[in-house]
Amino acid sequence: MLFKKRKSAKAQCASCGSMLSGVARVRATQLRTLAKTEKRPERPYGGVLCSACMRRTMIARARQT
Repeated sequence: MLFKKRKSAKAQCASCGSMLSGVARVRATQLRTLAKTEKRPERPYGGVLCSACMRRTMIARARQT
């Protein structure tokens, strides 16, 4: 018999909890073989915050200074 391994859960935004787009849904062992650009989006907080939360964070930081 051949058993297929399950996909990992979709990555979630650290701020609002929505699903992140652009992040690979693979197991940790397969994630090591992927290129850096395939693992997460190439933007600040890529793979941690969704684009809307990232935008809010950047605007808030710009207002502070």
